[in-house]
Amino acid sequence: MTADGGILEVREDETIRRHQIANRLTNVERRLLTYLAKHQTLVACVGNIGAGKSSLVKLLAYSTGMNALFELPDEGFEDHVAQNPSLFPLLATAKNSAKRTLGRYYGAINEFIEVQAREAAESPGWVAAKRNLEHAALDIQHAYLDLRKMQLQAIPHLSSSTCVDGSPFADRYAFCEVLHRDMDVPYLTAESLQVIDGRLDDEFRPLVRPGLLVLLKSPVDYLLRNIRERQRDEEGGRHADDVPEGLRRLVKALNRRYDHLVEKLREGGWYEGPVLVIDVSKIDFVSNVRHLIAVYEGIETLLVPKDFKG
Repeated sequence: MTADGGILEVREDETIRRHQIANRLTNVERRLLTYLAKHQTLVACVGNIGAGKSSLVKLLAYSTGMNALFELPDEGFEDHVAQNPSLFPLLATAKNSAKRTLGRYYGAINEFIEVQAREAAESPGWVAAKRNLEHAALDIQHAYLDLRKMQLQAIPHLSSSTCVDGSPFADRYAFCEVLHRDMDVPYLTAESLQVIDGRLDDEFRPLVRPGLLVLLKSPVDYLLRNIRERQRDEEGGRHADDVPEGLRRLVKALNRRYDHLVEKLREGGWYEGPVLVIDVSKIDFVSNVRHLIAVYEGIETLLVPKDFKG
């Protein structure tokens, strides 16, 4: 691993022998479980579409005893909140609303791209499709802000620590910037961006901040392959042969924004804490146990004091 100014990049320890794997993994899991049970901490996992945020959150939750909060109601990625079952209906309602809004948003993108291909800019059909896209782009931001706010309000009242899939600040400084500045025409208007900034300032500054930010990064081709393989309905459907063009454009533009996310968060005063960076094209924590050990040990390095007695 390499560390620089509170930023640690995960590297596999190639010296681990096969007979050492079980001890190495269970030891770091035990230390994290003990620390996170005694010191309530929020771990936020952020990254581009298809980077594996929800997979990492699920592994973390069930390995270290943390609560897990997800941004989409996907089979196998249900919220895990110990001793707080009353939260499930509220969070499920917000997530289903976000999922429906996300489907409409992707539909509006694809509709606009189709209109662009057959009509001149500023034609009545072009203007109508553009207006529909602008409304959908703002609606999806509101839907996710509603969900993120509900999650952050709940976290201080949960027992133990919590890991969460996504962040309102990553949405703002990656997703929103792309929609406003990086597409061929702005999908998100300047007026909409002001509305989002107003909500962040008014509603989110008083809420709990992460104790650790985990940033998942990858080349675009790897992300598109993951998106294609998982075949989520809102990302093109289970029978799609390839990733829709609108989603391809979005993923490519987002990757450049995530390269500068940490500095943007620090410039805005939204996050000053440690960052664990994982290149998921090199660190396959889902299917390579040595890589999973490297991720967990990176989290331990950034969170757990060396003199902590587990």
